[in-house]
Amino acid sequence: MINQYKRRDVFRCSQEAHREFDGRVSVWHVLREKECYPQGCLYFLWHCAMLAKGRACIKGYTWAGRNCKGCTHFIEEKVHLQPCLGISEQEYDSFLDELEGYEIWLDEIRYKRLAVAGEITAVKPWAERRLTHDGARLRLLGYLLILRHGFIGTRAFDDTFYIRVSRQMLKEEGFHAGMQIECTGEIRLDRGRIIVHRPKGIEIGSPPGGGDIWTDDQALVAVKTAVCLPVQYDTCHDCAWSVLVDAIDQRQNPHGRFRNLYCLKGIESPTGCPVRISEILRSANAAAPVKSAGRTAAESP
Repeated sequence: MINQYKRRDVFRCSQEAHREFDGRVSVWHVLREKECYPQGCLYFLWHCAMLAKGRACIKGYTWAGRNCKGCTHFIEEKVHLQPCLGISEQEYDSFLDELEGYEIWLDEIRYKRLAVAGEITAVKPWAERRLTHDGARLRLLGYLLILRHGFIGTRAFDDTFYIRVSRQMLKEEGFHAGMQIECTGEIRLDRGRIIVHRPKGIEIGSPPGGGDIWTDDQALVAVKTAVCLPVQYDTCHDCAWSVLVDAIDQRQNPHGRFRNLYCLKGIESPTGCPVRISEILRSANAAAPVKSAGRTAAESP
């Protein structure tokens, strides 16, 4: 079983926000969030003729927004886009069958408390960002245990899922990468991701210790100094120092909800990133052949 919602090989979209992903968008985004296939989606781009000419707005605005409607310099551009398939029609038919089976399974387990088990591959701070008229606030809610594969109920799940733990629970249990964990928790869906809430009955299947463990002091400093990446680079998604932050824009009515990718190291681009360079060098050294200190048979007298 894999997470059919998070597949990014099924659809492609030319919308500006998806260009940095080479147009690859998740099944969840297309079929469940936007519901834009096959009919496409319609959105509007707002422009200001004055600002486009380098002139100042008569009302003092620096960008075109909803308050500009009715102004003679306001331009509204209607854009219609339609996602296309990244797979063949036959493969898409097979995918729909797989998606139906996956959703039936989700309906059976959602909001139920089930046993989950697997190996923790990473532990990351779980943070939330709230935007108000007084500014933005980023706060630490707890931690996310990331499991790349494991068991949910009796079903083997060969994809990423998450366990949310409190700050106190991480302090008591000392969760770290490489640790085997078993627990029960409530299964929920968060924008296509499977999240295990309120874990209980935690059992550690491997000896504690042996890995780096977050402390609240370290996490609070990392969250406060984290940099919001302008683009969600693929290379950054898999990095141990990147974290997806749920953002709530309280300036909108209803509140806008989205997700930003932050770098806990404060690096704005993967280009020249010391963490990435270090990993590349480590992989190259691991793959390099080991030279023998002695002489070979051909060199022997």
